[in-house]
Amino acid sequence: MKTDYKNFFKFVSALFILAALIISCGKLGELTSDTKTDKLYFCEKYTSGTDECEGKSTKYTPGRLTVMVDIRPSKKKLGVTKVNINITDLKSGEAVDTYPFDTDSDMDYVFFDDVNFKKPGKYKVSALKPDGTVIVSNEIEIVDK
Repeated sequence: MKTDYKNFFKFVSALFILAALIISCGKLGELTSDTKTDKLYFCEKYTSGTDECEGKSTKYTPGRLTVMVDIRPSKKKLGVTKVNINITDLKSGEAVDTYPFDTDSDMDYVFFDDVNFKKPGKYKVSALKPDGTVIVSNEIEIVDK
């Protein structure tokens, strides 16, 4: 019995390419989808009626921003009626400001208006329960105008 090496090589090559495509498509989905994890993000202006976040970024000039908290991916609720938005200087590790907000305990997507970033720097912004438990956090950079 004679083995046809040319056809065997084509078959193995095709399987290898198919496997590579399947793996890469899975990784591409992970990279392009930010809906798998809870998140805190920033908007220059948020319109709740249309759920429109204008100026979404992690780099801004000093001023007031809206902080968005989305914990829908984990299927959790805030579980508290008060949330503190805490701003910590990344360089020193010290809290710069804390803004208290009232919420509903069954919320899983909420915005916090008028959080003021006064000086340039890199900061960690955290949404905290009253007992200090971190709900979600993110980093932001404030640059000179």
